[in-house]
Amino acid sequence: MKKLIMLFVGIIIFVTASAFATDVGDIMPSLKAAKQAVDTTLAEIGTDIQAAAKALSGTDLKGDAARKILNDLRKYRPYVIDCSIIDPNGIKITVEPAEYKQYEGQNRSDLPHVMSLLKNKKPVMSNVYHSAEGIHAVTVGYPIFSDKGEFLGAVRMLIRHEDFLKPLVEDKPCRIWIIQKNGLIVYDADPEEIGKNMFSDPIFSPFEDLISFSKTVVASKNGAGSYSFYVNAPKDKTLAEKIAVWDTVGLYGTEWRVVAMEINKKLDQPAAAAPAK
Repeated sequence: MKKLIMLFVGIIIFVTASAFATDVGDIMPSLKAAKQAVDTTLAEIGTDIQAAAKALSGTDLKGDAARKILNDLRKYRPYVIDCSIIDPNGIKITVEPAEYKQYEGQNRSDLPHVMSLLKNKKPVMSNVYHSAEGIHAVTVGYPIFSDKGEFLGAVRMLIRHEDFLKPLVEDKPCRIWIIQKNGLIVYDADPEEIGKNMFSDPIFSPFEDLISFSKTVVASKNGAGSYSFYVNAPKDKTLAEKIAVWDTVGLYGTEWRVVAMEINKKLDQPAAAAPAK
């Protein structure tokens, strides 16, 4: 039955893509460029945090050498809020830069990605969550082992995701938005939409085809389709039909869907018929 459902979804995607063949061809270069940029940067983060974990394995995790490794990890990354080390119980024992040292001693073992790190002792990338620093962010974490294979804890990088993604996907010929598999918008050119959930936020509820499209997006790694929404909220709330293609990026099993979109046509229905934000 599962194979039959996936085959059906695949047929829908193929038919939809064929229906918008010319437009999809126009959008695909923007999607490919955005995907490559995000994938490349995530891979670089993965490589660097792995190297940091290896370097930390031979140091005092509360010492100056450990702090230098944390600061080097965040160097040249303006989107990184702080880097930290947690012990095997999930306690933050070292945090850099110094302005965030106040968070040392906090227990973060209640967070799903920390639970995964401590239990499975494998690298993770979290979904967006509310951090101890008081912002919505994403964490990438990597386990630290001693030379004898003893689990010592993990190194973590706290990332302000919109700052991370904006320079990678902005200024493309087509508009780019990015969504988590739970429906939360990780990035959009409209900052007001970042952090809203496509499946539950009131602004999206009148747009059943947008919600349906988004559910297809999170259920499938790539595809194409169409939906209706504002031309460019909040500046222009004229309704328009939009065509879009999407693909997947991610790290350590956590996935984001990257969607490239352009307007196909404006709709006759006035924007006033839909509720404003």
